[in-house]
Formats: sequence, C-alpha cells, structure tokens
Amino acid sequence: MESVLLMKGGDWCRAVRAASAGMAVVMLVSGCGVYGAAMTRSQRVLSQRRVPSLEELERAEPERGRAIRKAVSRTGLLLEHAKVGSVSGSLTEHEMKFEVSWKNEAKGALSAAVPITRDGYFLTAAHCVNMESLTLVAFDAKRRLVNLPARVVWKGEEADLALVHAEMRPLEPFRLADGRAIPVGTRVVIAGWSGAIKNTAPPLAAGRVKQVTGWRREEASGAVWCDVEHDAPLNQGDSGGPLLTLDGGLVGINSLLGFEFGGMWRALLGISGALDQPFAGYNGLAVCPDAGWVMRMVEADRAKVR
Repeated sequence: MESVLLMKGGDWCRAVRAASAGMAVVMLVSGCGVYGAAMTRSQRVLSQRRVPSLEELERAEPERGRAIRKAVSRTGLLLEHAKVGSVSGSLTEHEMKFEVSWKNEAKGALSAAVPITRDGYFLTAAHCVNMESLTLVAFDAKRRLVNLPARVVWKGEEADLALVHAEMRPLEPFRLADGRAIPVGTRVVIAGWSGAIKNTAPPLAAGRVKQVTGWRREEASGAVWCDVEHDAPLNQGDSGGPLLTLDGGLVGINSLLGFEFGGMWRALLGISGALDQPFAGYNGLAVCPDAGWVMRMVEADRAKVR
C-alpha cells in the first residue's frame, strides 16, 4: 500500500491567492495523503531530503536538534472515513512505537492534527476535514495511544485551517508562536504522519523560513492568520501537522507545497542536486493563526458544550 498526491480544486484557488500575496509559489498542491498509488517524482525528490535535512540540523544544533525529535510524539494522526481496526503503541523517554491498522483503507485519507489545549482541541488543515467521519489517533497524557471520534469545531473558507475536538487529554499541547515575529532564515522543523502508511514513526524534516506574509483576515468567520513560506521538505500525510521552531513553538500548520517552474521541471526530470541542501525552486507553506483568535474560538465552543 502506497500513498498518492491528492490535488483538490480549492487548493488551486489558494495557489492564486498566495502568488498574488508575493509568495514565490506558482504551483501549489495539497500535502495530504491518500491510499492507492505511487508518489509523484516531485515527492520522491523531497522524500530523499528529509533525513539529510534533519542530520544537517543536528550537526549545526546538536542539543536542540535531538530534543525536537520528541515533539513528534505529540502530533495526532487524523483519519478521514477510515475505520480503525486496531491501535497499539508505547512511548518512553527514548523511543516511540505504534501500530495502526485500518479496515476500509482504499477509501480513507490520513493527515495530522496538532494539540493546542489540554482538553482535546487540535488544529489541522481545512482540506483534511472534508468528510463527516473523522478519527483521531494520538498519545494521551498517560502515554497511551488512543483512537477517538473527532468533530469539526470550525473550518476555514479562505484560511487552510480547521479546529477539531476529541474527548481526550493529549500528551502535551503545543504553544502557539507569533509567526509574524519569526525572522527569515530561522531554522524550523515540520512533523507529520506520512510514515504512518507503513506503520513507521511519523517523520521530521528541517529547513528555514523563506518569507512571512502580513496578517490576513477571513471576513465570514473573522479568522486572522499569516502564511509562512519555508523550504523544509513536505510529504503526503504532513498536511495539518506542525511547523515548529527549535524550542518547540508552533509557528504554523502544514498546508501546501509547490514549485516554481524551474524547480518543477527539475523535479519531473529527476534532477535532485545535493540531498543535504534545500531543493531549488521548492516552497512549503504553513498557515499561522493568531493565537488570540484561536483561543476565542476554543472558549466559544467550550461554552456551547458545557
């Protein structure tokens, strides 16, 4: 069973908006994973860079580079329309193991979700919550791997963001950082569940911030966010996962990946270049919500369900 790149009409609209905002992205596609076919060549080019990017980070920042590996165990796995057959896992200070099997694998899609409160609120990407049936798999505060139904609290129309909730206490919530305050060139790490397809630990990849947009506002909902462009290599299953600073701050939610025309052709032709260097012409995109707005959404939902 392999994963295939999922392209959705809504994401093409976002590509046009991102380009008009000055982002160096001319072709954007979803990073969300689905089951059934081989990865595209461009995804293979990026996959080859994931381990070297993390190794380069750990050479440059040995203590913080190793410490950030622990953050991945806090990231939830979000399954759309995929009945979980069984879940088992263990978590220690030095090792994480998990195994998830699905029943109706051919129809399901997987992505990631990021805990932001101790009572089960998670951020993810809007394009990852298109189906009614959602299952969240995550380590809880007692280090148990659990699977629970999740409900969508809010889903953006313009912002590729969604807020979901599950009745659990997650292992450790992430701290929302101010994406607008992140300088260009800052080292960052992405996490996701692209490795879940083969029941391996969710991978990490490292890169640097390339550009940050100004604050944007969605009129219908009042959502406030900025876009953070980076060169950390994304893969299927990383959508909805965290973009992190080296101290564990949550910069944004993995949304899209794209290529400038030159980078796209190099990827299609298999011209990879040095694997320990960023792929020229590639851009990853994360959506960074305003922390105050997010917590107002959380408080409003808490009031409704009390």
